Amino acid sequence: MRPNISNVHSLPGTLLIFDGPDGAGKTTQIRVLTKLLRKLGKKVTVSEWKSEVIGQFLHGNDSLKKADERILPETNLFLQTADFLYRLEREVIPALKKNHIVILDRGLHTLLVRGIMIGMHEESQLERGLFWWRNTIYKELFDHAYKVYVTISLNESLKRLGKRAESLKIKKNHTEGTILTLSFINTLVYAPDGKKLTRHDKQMYVKRTQARIIDTYAHVFRDLDENTIVLDGECDTKTMRKNLEEKIIDILL
Repeated sequence: MRPNISNVHSLPGTLLIFDGPDGAGKTTQIRVLTKLLRKLGKKVTVSEWKSEVIGQFLHGNDSLKKADERILPETNLFLQTADFLYRLEREVIPALKKNHIVILDRGLHTLLVRGIMIGMHEESQLERGLFWWRNTIYKELFDHAYKVYVTISLNESLKRLGKRAESLKIKKNHTEGTILTLSFINTLVYAPDGKKLTRHDKQMYVKRTQARIIDTYAHVFRDLDENTIVLDGECDTKTMRKNLEEKIIDILL
């Protein structure tokens, strides 16, 4: 795929990348922020995780009950990375050229977390390997982007994921692409070692996995730069709106 970004420093738009654990409320924060910005007359483009190009396949893969029926975790990560780059080229960069505020629902930090979660080495295999394009082709794009880290506690995130999983189970719908995909939670029957899970086993497996996810996000966001914004995912709607206005909109305007 030919890069579309030779003069990234001259792109007039602004890139915001929302990342954080599943259930942190990123989608809700993005929806509220988008409405606030559009009321101010700003042009906003939102790019969601997993495009139509690959989303249907990955959702179907996540819904398979047995681990040995799914594609390898590394293959899954490679496909999501390729899809992320596809959206950068086909959605993000064209919108930035039109002076839009572009909001990414998940980005490089999520890919990094997913790589670490499956046992890949953070520096050699991920930062200098799979994600080599971060500091080469797209270096200026990511250096100038605002990274928005939405935090959440383990108990609150599990509560939200449980409610969403039950809701989607009734609707027979899919999620938008979390690490602990809700379709996967709903169909979780076997552990990675092939053991059939009891209800308690399933709860403990999800809890341990989610705890690792939250800790890994905290790890990859350990070095906060001036373009990193931290938002509380557990605040009420009024406080969330105030935080978005003070921490993001005031900076953009």
